[in-house]
This record gives sequence, structure tokens and C-alpha cells, in this order.
Amino acid sequence: MEISTFELLVKRIAPPPANATVARRVVQGYFLTISNLEDKELLYTLDFHISRPNPPNPDRTLADNAVVFLDIAGDNQRLTLSPTRATVSTTQFSTSFRLGAKQTASLQLLPELTPALLTNPNPGLEVRGFAELRLPALFKFNPNGKPIIQRLPQSDRPVKVLLTPEIRGTFLPNNFPEGGGDFDQISYPLELASGKGLNEIEPEAGGPIFEIPQKRVSELMERLPLRERPVLDLASLTEEDRDAALVEVISQIQPSPENLQNVSDLLSKLNIPIAMQPIPQ
Repeated sequence: MEISTFELLVKRIAPPPANATVARRVVQGYFLTISNLEDKELLYTLDFHISRPNPPNPDRTLADNAVVFLDIAGDNQRLTLSPTRATVSTTQFSTSFRLGAKQTASLQLLPELTPALLTNPNPGLEVRGFAELRLPALFKFNPNGKPIIQRLPQSDRPVKVLLTPEIRGTFLPNNFPEGGGDFDQISYPLELASGKGLNEIEPEAGGPIFEIPQKRVSELMERLPLRERPVLDLASLTEEDRDAALVEVISQIQPSPENLQNVSDLLSKLNIPIAMQPIPQ
């Protein structure tokens, strides 16, 4: 479901026709307070859709410019913000988080502050778009004693959440960070797309099934070229860990019909016996 618009800023602003020399630097972020009203823990995904920079502009995208934090009842936990496609034209970025039964969390999309951006925010960072909340289906491996990976919905009905989006920002003194000064704060609520704080999210339905002959898993992992091992040294893993690694890689595939067909064609050309098909509804 669509939640609201958002806007990230790190730049000098002043109401026109004020002289640019009096413009003050603002650092502005997006905050979402969310309450899980259900009686069980759920995994949520938050998508940020940005306006496409035209022409391409590295200061008008979330890539390498934003961080996400989650605070439930303790220290801020940094979350991963990932683009749906690793290209300069990507306009959708996603993060996922778990929220326990009856718990409330503050999720924060904030500018990634660097010394260069703080000392010379001109033209500065400026990104706007809209946020969307989903209840993704979960990947289950071997759910019925069979060598398959299956996407299963988290609920058999819509789940209830309370949502409060807002913008918060800080005006920095013009001599920052050289000395002290006057720091002003701004905060204002954003209108919810639904027009109400109490909302229901439809769970995503089950996705594809991956049928995996387990005797081939370790062999397939060994065939991955070294350039595709940027973090994990597969040779050092146990057979069980290699199986889990392959499951993790496959689970990242976006289950659209086009993606399923493209991946299936590729696996067939590589003579890899993994079949992908939609779950019968």
C-alpha cells in the first residue's frame, strides 16, 4: 500500500527573493512510525520510489546518499537499503524489517552525511518520491520434506497497522562545523495516501517453487566462477552451508513472470536442473 510522499534534503534554502547569502543549510529526513497490531511477528518491506533524475544526477538519487535506521525500544539498528536493479537509472529502493506483535517502531530514511556535503552543500542533496509498505511472502526451504523452495504468504488475511509519516529536519548555522551556533528544528506530519492512520495491508501471495535435486547443490556451487564470490569463500563452507548459500542467492530473484522466464532460460542453457514455476493458487 502507498503511504506518503517523502523528501530528503541537504542544501541551503531560503524563501525567495531572499539573497543566497542568508540561506541556511537544512538536513531533512523522512520518519515513519509503524505499529504492528497483530498477535505475531511480521516481516515488512518498505519501498522508496524516487523521481527519475533527468538528466542523470548523483545528487538526486538514494544510491550512496541515504541510510535507514529502525528503532523499536533501544538503540537505532541500521538496515540495508537496496536498489531493485543495480543501474544508474534505478528508481526503486527497498528495505525490510521485522516487527514483533503489538510493537511500535520508528523507521528513519536519512541523508548519508559526509564532510564534503556538510561543508559545501551546493547544489547539495535533494531527493523526493513516495513510500510504499508491503507484507512480502516468505521463502521456506524444504517445507514438506521435499527439496523445494517455496514462497508462502505471512497471513491468510489483511494485517492491521498504524502509520504516522512525517518530515523532520535541522537547520545548521552557516559557520558549522567550525564553531557553535543556533540549531533550529522543523517537523511536520505528512498526509497518508489512505487518509487514515489505521490501515490494512494485503499479504503477498505465494510465489515460485524451486525444485532442487539436493545431490547436485554442492556441485553447482563449485561451478560458480571466482568473480561471483565477492564475500563468501564457498570452498571453505560445509555442504550444508553451501546449500543455504544457494538458497539465499535464488531467494533474491524478483518473482515476476518475465524474471522467472529469463532465469529459467538461463539455467536451461547452463544445464542446471532447477525448475521455476508459479505456485498453483
